[in-house]
Amino acid sequence: MSVNTLNWGLCAPGAVLSVRRRRTLKISETVARFNQLAVPGLGGVWFGRQLILALQGVAIATELGEQFSNIEVANAIEALSCWKGFEKQAAKNGDRRLRGIRKIKLLEAKSITFSAARKKAFYVTIPMRMATLEALPALGLVQPQRNFNAFQCTPLGEQLARVEPKQRDLLTHWVKSGGGPPASLVSPLAPLPRTASRLIRSQLRYAGDEQSRQRRSAALQWVDQLRQYPPASLSWQDRPSEIAADHWHDLQAGAFFTRTRHSAIALLETIEQEMVQLSSGPRFALSQSFSTVVQQALKTLGRNARAFLDLQHRDTDANQFCSECSGEAVAVLRALVSRDGHILQLHGEHIEPGAAFKAMGLPSGQQPEEQDDLPPAADGFWPADISGRIPNLFLLNLDLHGELNTWLSKAVSNG
Repeated sequence: MSVNTLNWGLCAPGAVLSVRRRRTLKISETVARFNQLAVPGLGGVWFGRQLILALQGVAIATELGEQFSNIEVANAIEALSCWKGFEKQAAKNGDRRLRGIRKIKLLEAKSITFSAARKKAFYVTIPMRMATLEALPALGLVQPQRNFNAFQCTPLGEQLARVEPKQRDLLTHWVKSGGGPPASLVSPLAPLPRTASRLIRSQLRYAGDEQSRQRRSAALQWVDQLRQYPPASLSWQDRPSEIAADHWHDLQAGAFFTRTRHSAIALLETIEQEMVQLSSGPRFALSQSFSTVVQQALKTLGRNARAFLDLQHRDTDANQFCSECSGEAVAVLRALVSRDGHILQLHGEHIEPGAAFKAMGLPSGQQPEEQDDLPPAADGFWPADISGRIPNLFLLNLDLHGELNTWLSKAVSNG
């Protein structure tokens, strides 16, 4: 079975370019809307301890006062917990629930003080708490605020932060004392306590407005059915009974839109690669006869864009983008390069390098820390290009049933 790895935006499965190289094409908000329509409020969460670690950071920082920020405490707790997790034999070669395999795995215990761990350079630049920014308020676990440092736990959030009282006390003492790590600590690899599983499942079903509750609950029922009775494959022609027709239409439209987005990025990367190889310098003339590879990329983009438009989805920005991608070749290139502007830019009848253009060619792949940011791909029975939030909810549901470790072990064994 093939595994869907298309990137649906930040914290979703797929290839993630470095921040400097990221091509947003001015459709980031559109991508976010389709993610919200798929599973409202989930963010990038795919296992329960992401929520618990973030809440412990917020709760302890609040308890200890203004000299400790939520971000500092949450990052430090996460770094400490991941360091403990790397001690496990099963995690010696890494685990997606642990961050910093190149940065903190081999640190000695004397280096793991809160005084050191609270500093920005100590841990990774994309900690797991980033995946919880949307989920914590959406699930009613913190009071809604614009940034993580302003979060305060709700009673339910405080309950989840205290679900393991000994762990909470050890972490509080570690932060307050500034000393070395506790001898005993639960790592992100540990199964969830039943109380935590029940609370998270309840919030997935009942938190938020009516549409959010209905869609999360329906998606949760669907992935639980798939957990119990995994199919060989699924297609967009076979809507599951758990998912309403309008929800399914949004999921399909989101898949077709993200497919168009990836085709657009692939076309721009093809143009960029051709510019790198030009002996006369990196300048692409719009009036020239396009190479076979550029023509094929344009054809693929047009086909995917028209497939989205045929769905007649209501999202105005998505329709505009796909309309721009389905026109005449030069008009398509003009529209996309205008949206890019950072890596490629228009100058009259030519495409020229922008500020982030790579004169030596395209980036070789993910940066070391970015590899840590991706959840493992869930079983590849999903309809093509479905939002990454659905596979992530599948994994979270496994965790809520105490089956995630077994699933991950089988996934590793199967290569």
